[in-house]
Order: sequence, then structure tokens, then C-alpha cells
Amino acid sequence: MNQITSKENKGIKEYVKLAKSRSFREETGWFALETVKLLQEALQSGVEILRLYVTPALLDAHPELVEQAQASGAECSLISQELEGKMSQTGNSRGCFAICKRLDKLHHIDKIGKKGRFLFLNGLQDNGNVGTILRTADALGADGVILSKDCCDLYSLKTLRAAMGSAFRVKVYRSFHPKEDLLFLGKDFDTCAAVVDRDACPVTALSFGDSTVLVIGNEGNGLPEEIVSCCRTRITIPMAGKAESLNAAMAAGILTWEMLRPKQP
Repeated sequence: MNQITSKENKGIKEYVKLAKSRSFREETGWFALETVKLLQEALQSGVEILRLYVTPALLDAHPELVEQAQASGAECSLISQELEGKMSQTGNSRGCFAICKRLDKLHHIDKIGKKGRFLFLNGLQDNGNVGTILRTADALGADGVILSKDCCDLYSLKTLRAAMGSAFRVKVYRSFHPKEDLLFLGKDFDTCAAVVDRDACPVTALSFGDSTVLVIGNEGNGLPEEIVSCCRTRITIPMAGKAESLNAAMAAGILTWEMLRPKQP
């Protein structure tokens, strides 16, 4: 294993740029990840590790991860503590950094089929919310998540950290034309727009079918009326307190549970 000490090293510079730049990730087809947990999840999910950078302390603590990465074809290098500080974007990397090949998993909306229960995220800008919703979808058994073109990046470090490996497992679709796509999906699916409106159908009163798309809006502005009007049903979470609305990820979690919970006999 070679050792890198210079912060001018090409691979180190590429890692930092991948961690910070969505356009560079899209240009190269690569993404950056850090922390032992994300590396473990990536290896288990079949993500191709191109390069792995570890500190001596990480190598001592987890030699099996380095061996697994090397066996998969990754180029592995030792880095100094000084370089660890330069590379880390989270402050909790534990000396583990990787450059990976993006999964070919951003499927087009017309590949979704005619059955299943999906989340449609429209214009969400908070990476933590998107990652948390992916994790919730994974945990509760959703058939996939649809991201509008203006959602934040699936492969940003913040999204990946919040998803805790679920970004590698959940089937993800990309919507380039949300209005047209929702009208297209509405031919086979019950499309449900999540809104803050006392006149909308309470989610607890709705019986979700086997073909449902649940649409969640932007953190600050919710769903625009032009999107809501493309959906078959307006649904809301009944609230007894004085809060006007819930965090997008929290609301998505409640709605997803209601959509996916086992039916009572």
C-alpha cells in the first residue's frame, strides 16, 4: 500500500472536489464518501470503490475493510493525520475516505411500472431531509423514491450520511417534468398530494391501495398548486397542537407509515 503525504496529490484534490461539487460528481460519474459505516454499507451493496484512503489508525482498527476493498479492485493508500483534516467534511471521518463509482440507479419515470407504493419528492433542498426519507422508505418497505430534477443531490455526503446506506439500496427514479410525470402516473396510481389544509382528507381516514404515489413538497413552501392539481387526492396530517406544519422528513415518515402499515384483518 502506498503512502500519501502531500495535499497537492491529484487523488486528494479529486476527493475534496467530489465531496463539495455536485457538478463534478455528475461530470465524472463518481462520488465521495467517508466514515467506516458508509464504507461498510457501500461494500455490502456492491458499490464499486475506485480509491480508498485510510489513516494508520483506521487500518489497525479495520484491516478487514481495507482487505475487502483491495479484493474488489480498489486502489488503497495510507494518508497522514494532516491530510485527514484536509479531506474530512464531517469532522467524524475516523480516517476513512473513498472515491466510488455512482450506481446506475436513477431510473427514468417511465420504468416505474403500474403497481407499487412510492414517494415523490418535489423540490426538496435539505440533504438531511432527503437522506432521512430514503432511510424511512427503506425501513418501511416502499417500492421506490422519485426525485424531481430540482431536488438536492442523492450523492452529496450529507444525503448519504442521513440515509445511512439506504441510498445504495432504495430504487430511485428521476422526474424531469413533475407535472407531466404525475399526470402520467395518475393513469395507474392514486397520486396523493401532502398538504397543510384542514379541508384535505385526513391521512388516518384514507385507505391506501397497492398502487399509490405519495407526493411531498419543499421544506419551506410545500407543494405548489400546479403540482397539487395534478394529483388525484389531497391528504393532510391532522394536528391538535398549535404548530402550523411539520418538518418535511417527519411528515413524510408519518405519511409513509400510514401508506405502508399492514392492513388490519
